[in-house]
Amino acid sequence: MIKKGQGSGVKGQGSANKYLISFFLSLILLFTVHFSLFTSASAATVDETVSSLQKQFALIKDIKGKFIQKSYIKDLEDTQEYSGAFFIKKPDRMIWEYAAPRDEKVVINSMDTWIYKKSQNQVVKTKFTKESYSQVPIALLASLENIRDDFDITMPEKNALQLAPKRKIGFIKTIVLELASSDMPVKMFTIFDTYGNIIMIELKNVQTNPGLNDSLFTFKIPQGAEVYDMSK
Repeated sequence: MIKKGQGSGVKGQGSANKYLISFFLSLILLFTVHFSLFTSASAATVDETVSSLQKQFALIKDIKGKFIQKSYIKDLEDTQEYSGAFFIKKPDRMIWEYAAPRDEKVVINSMDTWIYKKSQNQVVKTKFTKESYSQVPIALLASLENIRDDFDITMPEKNALQLAPKRKIGFIKTIVLELASSDMPVKMFTIFDTYGNIIMIELKNVQTNPGLNDSLFTFKIPQGAEVYDMSK
C-alpha cells in the first residue's frame, strides 16, 4: 500500500510538472509575441513621429523667437541661466543673441560665423561646421528636416525624441527634443555632452515664416572692435 501510495504521489507530481512547464511555455510565448508587437509598435511610433517632424520643418522657411537657456557645468557644479532672441532663415542663416549680462551675439551667414562679445568689443570670425552645435545650439534647428542623416533616433517617452550622433559631432553625446503640437514642432531641446555638461534650451514666442530679410544676417563689425579671424 505504501509503495502504491508513493507511486500515486510521483504520478501526480509528474502531471503537475507537465502542467507548470506548459504554463510557463505559454507565458514565454505570450511575452515573446507581446514584446515583438510592442517593439514593432514602438518602431512605428518613432518612424511616424520623425516623419511628421521632418514634414513640418520642410514647410518652415524662417523662424524667430525668444529662448531661455540653462547650462549645467559639471566641473563647477553650477547652473547658469541666460535668455535672448534667435532668428533662422534656411538653409544657412542664423542669429543667436544673448541678453545682458552675457551680451554675446552669434551671426551665421552661409559658412561664415561671427561671434561678437559686446562687453569686450571683440569679434571672432570662424567657419561653421556641425562641430559647432554644442557652442551654437540653435544651429540644430536648421537641420531637423534631415534629422535621420545625422542621428540614430529613439523615443524614450511620448512627445520626446532622443538623438544619438551617428558620427562624432563635437562633444555631443545625446540630444533630447521635446515636441509640441504647433507650427513650431519643437518647444525644448537638451544637449548632453561627453563631459557631463547639460544645456537645456526652451523656445518661447516662436513665429514661423515671418519673412525675415537677408540683410538681417549681414554682420557689420562695430567701430573700434578687435577682430580675430580664425576662419583661415
